[in-house]
Amino acid sequence: MSRKVTIDYQKSKKVIEVRELSDWEKVAEFLLSKMKPGMVIALKGDLGAGKTTLTQYIVKQLGVKKRALSPTFALVRNYLVSDLKSEVRRIVHVDAYRIEDERELLALDLDEELMETGTVMVVEWPERIAGWILSKRDKITVDIELN
Repeated sequence: MSRKVTIDYQKSKKVIEVRELSDWEKVAEFLLSKMKPGMVIALKGDLGAGKTTLTQYIVKQLGVKKRALSPTFALVRNYLVSDLKSEVRRIVHVDAYRIEDERELLALDLDEELMETGTVMVVEWPERIAGWILSKRDKITVDIELN
């Protein structure tokens, strides 16, 4: 099943068609070209759209050795970056699907996590924590639609 990936960054949009698994590399490469520490990448899409798959390609291209897993039950997973050419030193992968109230974010210390040097936060289901996402100045929104 193909996907239409719309990336919204600094008032511009880029659309990438994903027809096969390897096309996720193009999406990850584009995001990496825009990514910088302190940034939030908000991944929107239905269940099974490819949010975790995209995160796997992002961390892989940053030289992370372990495979990115969905943080659905853990809510947050951390990946240390080994690509010395990148300013990004750590990816914090958040799955907000099970968050019912934004006050639950306090226990996760996401603001604190994001302030750590070299950190980029990738958030699945950002609509569940829309107020927090809107408060972030530097963000990329990625909307993944099944075709």
